[in-house]
Amino acid sequence: MPADIRLQLRDNTLILSDNGGRSLYFEHLFPGEDGYSRSESLWLVRGGVLRLDEGHRLAALWQALPEELRLSPHRYLATNSPQGPWWLLGWCERVPEADEVLPAPLPPYRVLTGLVDRFGRTQTFHREAAGEFSGEITGVTDGAGRHFRLVLTTQAQRAEEARQQAISGGTEPSAFPDTLPGYTEYGRDNGIRLSAVWLTHDPEYPENLPAAPLVRYGWTPRGELAVVYDRSNTQVRSFTYDDKYRGRMVAHRHTGRPEIRYRYDSDGRVTEQLNPAGLSYTYQYEKDRITITDSLNRREVLHTAGEGGLKRVVKKEHADGSVTQSQFDAVGRLRAQTDAAGRTTEYSPDVVTGLITRITTPDGRASAFYYNHHSQLTSATGPDGLEIRREYDEWGNQLNEENPHQLQQLIRLPGSSMMRSPACIITATAIMTRCGGGISLRIRLG
Repeated sequence: MPADIRLQLRDNTLILSDNGGRSLYFEHLFPGEDGYSRSESLWLVRGGVLRLDEGHRLAALWQALPEELRLSPHRYLATNSPQGPWWLLGWCERVPEADEVLPAPLPPYRVLTGLVDRFGRTQTFHREAAGEFSGEITGVTDGAGRHFRLVLTTQAQRAEEARQQAISGGTEPSAFPDTLPGYTEYGRDNGIRLSAVWLTHDPEYPENLPAAPLVRYGWTPRGELAVVYDRSNTQVRSFTYDDKYRGRMVAHRHTGRPEIRYRYDSDGRVTEQLNPAGLSYTYQYEKDRITITDSLNRREVLHTAGEGGLKRVVKKEHADGSVTQSQFDAVGRLRAQTDAAGRTTEYSPDVVTGLITRITTPDGRASAFYYNHHSQLTSATGPDGLEIRREYDEWGNQLNEENPHQLQQLIRLPGSSMMRSPACIITATAIMTRCGGGISLRIRLG
């Protein structure tokens, strides 16, 4: 799974990791407590309480969860927005060993078991309980009750399939090893890959299931993604890799488009991007500076500051010779920008949320912005004192917007239910504009 995550439970530390090798560290949480990663704008909450504090930014989203999840102190939940979704972290079923004492204690880790959006709709991940794919996601049930089967393959299975295809085609089998290195520069590799996705159950059309997979993936002998086929068995993507460096993509193509190729330096950085039907680019790297030149010989220079995830572009030399600059705070949030004429615009982010609360233009005039607990803009006041207001329903959908220049109103028909079907919403937009001393009113449905 490209977005699988895992939580390690240690004595005084919680480590949230994705399958790309990135990790976030949180302090130990008691039931109902939460931790927040400012760099990633991500919350980690431990279950065990029916409700969060009324003033908590996640209080409304918490109530969208089934009660059994909210009350379980053994489950953890993560989200990067007050509007959701929740990522559920639990444990997968497994077949106990013959001599194992039951009930077995919960494992010292949690894995991704599903998603819940702000309407309470769930997406459940099913993991294998035993066998060679034990612990891997092999099925997904979405909020509409449809079930998808994820077909996984091992390196040995793909190697055998390649040999059988060569035999049936009367060709010499290519080199296809039965195993892959257990560890690469990208992390551990068990050789398991997703090969196809099937729709196996649809409650709306139970007798009309597709006879072919919705998508199919092909892999190189080194375990790299090579091709993607859609439900009509048409190849829609292809990828080429460096012969020497496993996983380094040197070309890719969308069906019907030209192939884009890449060249790298000895440090694995892209030095050329070649597009036969458009602009190509070269990249030159120096300490805290990147020079980008296109095939028309136009040049831009990016000056950077900071390290790791906090590295930012602080100055940009444009192709026309102009220079713009940016300033950031200690956690990488934009604080000011200076244009080519030397005029500086200042930005004031909220300390906790990072949302912009004030913008001051070069002439000293300021605009203020206000938000609700869902991080949605509720009002904005411009330098001229004019104010824009927005209202939302309990699900976070905008109901209307009022401002001095136009009125937009989104109307939900009586009886429509976001819980039943978010598609069952008809919106009417009324826009009033001044024209020639009068007022023009235009209604648009859709």
